[in-house]
Amino acid sequence: MLSGTIVLASLVPGCFEANTVVGDEHLGDEVFVQPTFPGIGEACSATESCRTGLTCTDSACEPSAASTAGTTCVVSAECEDGLKCVGPTGIIGECTLSLNGAAGDSCSTEIDCSTGLRCGIQGFGLQCVPEGAVDWGGACVTPTDCLSGLTCMASIDPTNPGVMCSPAVGGIPSFGVPTFAGETCQGRANGVTRAFYEVPGATSPAGQDGDFFRLPYPNDVRLVNGRVDLSGFPTPGAGLLGFDPVQVYVDAIEANESGFGTYPTVTFRFSNSINMPSAESPGVVKWVDITEGAPEYGRQEGVTWNANTAQGKYLCADWLSVRRPLGRPLLPNHTYAVWLTTDLLGGDEAAIERSEHLQALLDSAAPGDGALATAHAKYAGFRAHLGTEGIATADILNATVFTVGPTLDIMAGLAAAAEGAPAAVSSDWIKCGGTAVSPCSQAEDTRACGEQAADYDEYHLLVATPIFQQGTAPYLMEGGGIDVSVAPGSESVCVAIAVPTGSVMPIDGWPLVVYGHGTGGSFRSGMRDEVAGALARDGVAVLGFDAPQHGPRRGDSTESPNNLFFNFVNPAAARGNPLQGAADIITMARFASSLNVTSAESGGSAIQVDGAKLAYFGHSQGSTHGSLALPYATQFRGAVLSGNGASLMDSLLSKTAPVNIAMAVPFALQDMKTDGSLFGGDKHPVLTLLQHWIDPADPLNFAKIASRTRDEFVAPLHLFATYGLGDTFSPNVTMKTYVSAAGMVEVTAHSSADGASNLFSSPNDPMPPPYSSTFAADGIPVTLAVRQYGPPEGRDGHFVVFDVAEANADVVRFLSMSVEGLVPEVGQ
Repeated sequence: MLSGTIVLASLVPGCFEANTVVGDEHLGDEVFVQPTFPGIGEACSATESCRTGLTCTDSACEPSAASTAGTTCVVSAECEDGLKCVGPTGIIGECTLSLNGAAGDSCSTEIDCSTGLRCGIQGFGLQCVPEGAVDWGGACVTPTDCLSGLTCMASIDPTNPGVMCSPAVGGIPSFGVPTFAGETCQGRANGVTRAFYEVPGATSPAGQDGDFFRLPYPNDVRLVNGRVDLSGFPTPGAGLLGFDPVQVYVDAIEANESGFGTYPTVTFRFSNSINMPSAESPGVVKWVDITEGAPEYGRQEGVTWNANTAQGKYLCADWLSVRRPLGRPLLPNHTYAVWLTTDLLGGDEAAIERSEHLQALLDSAAPGDGALATAHAKYAGFRAHLGTEGIATADILNATVFTVGPTLDIMAGLAAAAEGAPAAVSSDWIKCGGTAVSPCSQAEDTRACGEQAADYDEYHLLVATPIFQQGTAPYLMEGGGIDVSVAPGSESVCVAIAVPTGSVMPIDGWPLVVYGHGTGGSFRSGMRDEVAGALARDGVAVLGFDAPQHGPRRGDSTESPNNLFFNFVNPAAARGNPLQGAADIITMARFASSLNVTSAESGGSAIQVDGAKLAYFGHSQGSTHGSLALPYATQFRGAVLSGNGASLMDSLLSKTAPVNIAMAVPFALQDMKTDGSLFGGDKHPVLTLLQHWIDPADPLNFAKIASRTRDEFVAPLHLFATYGLGDTFSPNVTMKTYVSAAGMVEVTAHSSADGASNLFSSPNDPMPPPYSSTFAADGIPVTLAVRQYGPPEGRDGHFVVFDVAEANADVVRFLSMSVEGLVPEVGQ
């Protein structure tokens, strides 16, 4: 927490005197002196000079735009083009060479962005955004209100209080100053260490009320009237970003969720430190499925745990967190018990005190206190399990019982609605070439008809697509949630189809691959040699379409899809955008499976698609959408997912492109360690909250049901994931999470993946290529595989499927074999 005051010398014409050094934690106790000379837009004259760096133009002070590199400055507009005013270590800014980041590009500091832009927090990411217009001393709400070189902070000039634009120097980030004081924590107790279990509202016996996590979380005690009750969950307020980034998710969960997430961190709190050797004893930490009547009842789940004595902004000191292993989500609608045994000792090696409230919940008789009686009923299944297993309640130091919500229901209902919608109708067909003009909106540059390709003809058309998101795109601040209880809207979505020219259309029509593009792409992203060209040479057509928040699907907005798709400011849209993308894939699969148009309709050749020979190819955002759709899109025989990650919480900690989320999240949550990383890492309680909300749209929860446990009445799906080393868009931990959850088999890494280590620590080495037939479903062999590739020098691993020839060949071969009904192979 920044404290104290900054000393800045008055900026007077012709000189600048600097004093004092500003530290990281304390900014000194000197008096802030704001210049008294006129600032930008203020009146000036021959006798009333502007502050240094400004010129008097038409009797008003304006930035000179003439200061050279190394010159002192207040705002970037004072510097020559290509320079930014930054002061990372001193107390004054200097004009410094900047990079050429465009609006929407990822950034980490002011110098990453070009002239006229600044590095700002957008949702949970850092991006180059237009600089504001407010000068030093002007009122602001967020840093983006201010000119580049300034930040928005509470005044530390006692003569001029308020929130204002001030120089971003002395180590102050240009994108804001944290304002969150943090949870109110009590100091460590003297004497016996207590394992906190304090039921809100219980008074007989009295507990030891305090911070939110004195009741282990998640916990069915926090289910009230069929909804999760997060009363008291710490939030940072709106002071830094202009909105509270945690409260919006608290509100969304309380309004919509009837259970907890599938990938949570379980948190226990203590009044003092615990003894680590005792925590490492076998059986001290238990996680068991206690869902009555389920086949999994009594199954012990593997766990990882971490104990910490540090205090953060959300977690008070002395806590223990428990998680499931990577890529192992919980089952929807199942109830779990996580407990600690009394073998766990305090830091003084003495026994830890048990809570009176927990003891009341473990007793067979219901307590007289109303709040405890309600909680007691929710622990009935746990008490029954302990009795069945012969475990004494006196051996339970602390425990939580929680029920996972119906995580898959939203997507399952959406898929049914998409399948049940009227058949999509196409219109405005044109064959590209010559003077043909695409019927698609915004058909300029890469969205315009391409040059005639050697191996395929390109057609553009519009397809009426059902829209299940509510509200008006792009859903920046409201709307965007999925609602299948009302009739869907309709949108004419741009579609491109590549039809092979080197072979005759089969009698039953062309095999076809539906291609889903990445963030920033378009309906034409598959119209390239590595996709449409390579597949055309195998006699396979390709269909691509605009994903949500791209092209005209942004409504009136021209903002970057990076901002619009990863819209964490609006929880409804953050979840609704990928779900709508999944519905689009089902719509396009249905459309393609019955496609049959005459030459008169198409403007070129007659085109028919063999509905029994479809596959899916997704890249990045297209893979995310595909992951959600594939368990329900029964038309596909096989699928390839390129750059596909899972687990939002891991993405938030590691994703740096196309938006720098990893750097922004600790700052947005205002809970940073000295190295800038998030306090607690993946154990941070807000990450559990965010993961909980996004679970119904997280590929993690659909990985296994896409193939291994697909509906028994649906043909099995062949699935291949490419894994690019050094992927900053879908970081390797997120890709490993998905392939682990899917139960994929690793194929020996390609030679380009220099230094690659095995993805799985199992007794089996990676399988040599060509590899196929991972398992059999009703006697039908199914291939389920992942392979690592390394990018060329200077390229991101996210794009290996296009940049590495052998990776591209593996993908094309897998898809071509899939559509023909063969058991596809990975590698050659």
